Amino acid sequence: MAVEDLARAKSGIRLTVIAVATVPLLFLLSGLVIRYAAFASVSPDPSLAVYARAFCKWDCTWYVDISEQGYERFPIPGHSNVGRWGFFPLYPMLVAAVRTILPFSTIAIASVASLAFGYLSCLVAWPLMDKNMRAYVLYCAFLLSGPFSFYFATFLTEPLFVLVTSCLFLALKRSSYVAAGLSCALLSATRVVGVLAVFAIIIRMFEEHRAKGGSVIGFPRWLLGRPDLIIAILISPAGLFAYILYLYVTVGDGFAFVHVQRAFGRVTGNPLLFLWEGLSYHPRPGWQPTAPQWSALTAIVALALSAVLAVRRQFGAALFCAMALILPLTSNLASMVRYVVGLAPLTMLTAVLLSASKPTFVVVLIVFVATCYFMTVAWLGGYLALV
Repeated sequence: MAVEDLARAKSGIRLTVIAVATVPLLFLLSGLVIRYAAFASVSPDPSLAVYARAFCKWDCTWYVDISEQGYERFPIPGHSNVGRWGFFPLYPMLVAAVRTILPFSTIAIASVASLAFGYLSCLVAWPLMDKNMRAYVLYCAFLLSGPFSFYFATFLTEPLFVLVTSCLFLALKRSSYVAAGLSCALLSATRVVGVLAVFAIIIRMFEEHRAKGGSVIGFPRWLLGRPDLIIAILISPAGLFAYILYLYVTVGDGFAFVHVQRAFGRVTGNPLLFLWEGLSYHPRPGWQPTAPQWSALTAIVALALSAVLAVRRQFGAALFCAMALILPLTSNLASMVRYVVGLAPLTMLTAVLLSASKPTFVVVLIVFVATCYFMTVAWLGGYLALV
């Protein structure tokens, strides 16, 4: 009987592993089919080469240029006076490295890499959602075959950002602080808000200290007595610092990624004012919300979800997400939908909440897959709220 129980347990584990690996693969394939159908419905040329290029819009073109040409040293005759420095280097560097080995175009390599990162993000999310299969299915559907899955099918930083963020919080869950620090360093080289994850690392350290009976006052002393924790904190901003050093040496301005934002129309202001202006922007008659209204509503919902994370005592994730939303909100609402989709703790929380009941789970799953087609058409058509 003991042998039979052991065999049954091993069989159950095997089936779980197969399911965890297969679910995102199925959604990855279905997403490819749906997005291609949407592309073919609006494109006179349905070839795969045109398909990959058609999805490369807005920031994607900047990353292609960085991967192929690097960053500018002004002046460059015949080029735009808007520098590429506002776009961080890790993902373009990875694509450029692969391109030196494989004889494919930049956008083809990046598209495959983004899909692979999306798939891996799902696998990492499995233990983060406490092995909740319904929530896992929804999360995989959202990333790979959902309304915003086109972000994970082209050359944008969201696929890599979601994957590394997931790895960071998995490392924190397992108290692997050096691994979390390395993940934060990679995040800070992917997008500027990635460095903010260091606060989630420190909060997790504090929670562990308190769980062991330590006092609030004694936390700094406990921290100094753990070299691994100090190393984790110190290496967390390494990606950002390396980029600052590179810009200082090559351009003469280590903070060129901040200063160039003026050329993109980003001016520092009050986040609440930007939200109000977005919500109230409706110059045309009719009921359909405008792009600024969608962006403002998305930001408000995301901030509310950050509060829910805090209520569920996920303080590190809550603070990271709130700060990663507020920082871009200090300039304007541009790209807000994409930024929210790229915050893995928020999308995982949404999947968990929507999977609470089986009927809701089924309805949401159908909505995710069904809206993939229409949102892809909107992306290909250049709808501003999706920029």
